[in-house]
Amino acid sequence: MRKNTTLMATLSVAAMIGLSACGQSQASEPEETSKSQVSVDSLSLDNAWVKASDEGMTAVFGELKNNSDKDINLVAAKYYDADTVQLHETLEDNAGGMSMQEKEGGFTIPAGESLSLRPGGDHIMVMGMSKPIKPGEEISLELVTADEQTIPVTAIAKDYSGAQENYAPGEADSDH
Repeated sequence: MRKNTTLMATLSVAAMIGLSACGQSQASEPEETSKSQVSVDSLSLDNAWVKASDEGMTAVFGELKNNSDKDINLVAAKYYDADTVQLHETLEDNAGGMSMQEKEGGFTIPAGESLSLRPGGDHIMVMGMSKPIKPGEEISLELVTADEQTIPVTAIAKDYSGAQENYAPGEADSDH
């Protein structure tokens, strides 16, 4: 009887050690992964709005906020009711006017800081819309970071008569 009790105690301790080791390796693995990835809470698009439009193209604006202690590089955005979505910057052109173009390398939002997306400045350009965006409608987009994390955001459509942009050569072409 004593042998059975000793054997059972030994097996119980061995099982606990084995389970404990499994639990530790599982807990430490996601921790390592999360250090290099942007979480959904790390990046937000506050006060997001989109210019209402019946066809063609539009733009999304708001305040990109980095809520983390690491710089975040936003490299793309997705809107499934459009052919193309690009991150755009607005620059002074050679004629003294302003023109917009795709932002090479995307937007870097420093740790703990914000980047304003606004008419006449940086923005998310939506081209080749497959359906109208009406005032008051809420659209869903995904922001994509350099480490391939996607952050879902929404923007409310507003009537806006400004933002009649000029494009850098080749930027307004439909094959983009």
